Amino acid sequence: MNKDTGVYPSKEKLLAIAREHGIVACGIADAGLDIEEHSRYMRCVSELPAELSYLSRADGKRNRLSLWDHRAKSVLVCAFPYWDSRRNYASEMAAISKGPDGAFGYLVRTGRQNLQEALLRRRNARISRYALASDYHRDVKAKLREVRDALKKINPAICGSVFCDTSPIMEKELARLAGLGFRGRNTLIISPKFGSWFFIGGLTLNFWIKPDGPCPLPDMPGTADACNSFCGGAGKVVAPEERGCGSCRICETSCPAQALSGWRLNPGRCYAFLTTQLKTKFPSDIPVPLYSYGCDLCQEKCPYNKH
Repeated sequence: MNKDTGVYPSKEKLLAIAREHGIVACGIADAGLDIEEHSRYMRCVSELPAELSYLSRADGKRNRLSLWDHRAKSVLVCAFPYWDSRRNYASEMAAISKGPDGAFGYLVRTGRQNLQEALLRRRNARISRYALASDYHRDVKAKLREVRDALKKINPAICGSVFCDTSPIMEKELARLAGLGFRGRNTLIISPKFGSWFFIGGLTLNFWIKPDGPCPLPDMPGTADACNSFCGGAGKVVAPEERGCGSCRICETSCPAQALSGWRLNPGRCYAFLTTQLKTKFPSDIPVPLYSYGCDLCQEKCPYNKH
């Protein structure tokens, strides 16, 4: 057992270590907090397709992080952006299309499953932006382990578990509670700075750090206050209904399959699910998707992702 030196990093030191290891946005949440969102989550997963039945497993651990890791007192929750406006999606997809076996071959080479081969064999097939990055499960966990190793140099008794996507953890809600963003109408966490183009990962910690708390809802892009802010003006008071997603429904109207409605996602109609996890033939009652692997339509149109 590693000897406890009694020295634990401050919050400022912890966040500085995360930044030193290339993590551009992170926050702290309480690992012992009962997550109120859990009850809504359980109602939603009861209606999921068979391919997503795994989301209802280990449900006894999801409502509090310390039930998953009994050592956890706090949790470092991090955002890992995977896309920005400096990249050119069209040119990247054109290069993939010209490569060996096109989009289908690209996914084979990057170790991703191809369940809808007919869609991928189409000319100029589109792949969701997240799949144009390397395997985020591996990369995110590697970064978080680096942070944990750095913390152990301060005190060998420090320990924690890393998570990214595959553990029975309500990652999006933890990200919201840690102040990384707010829950958008498209059900994703939206950061005022990074939009929704980011992965979520975290590291549990066996010592207490004061949690950050949810961030205030930002002014909707395009409101008078937001415009004045960008121009350096004093701005105006924006009504509550113009904060966060406000009255914007562009993500809902942008989805040809009508998978989004009332702040909920119907995965049985969502192209991201249908093109990556559905093991049967593509449904005949749903329009043929523009994307062949995943889908970015609701994110492409989101005002928070404009820049």
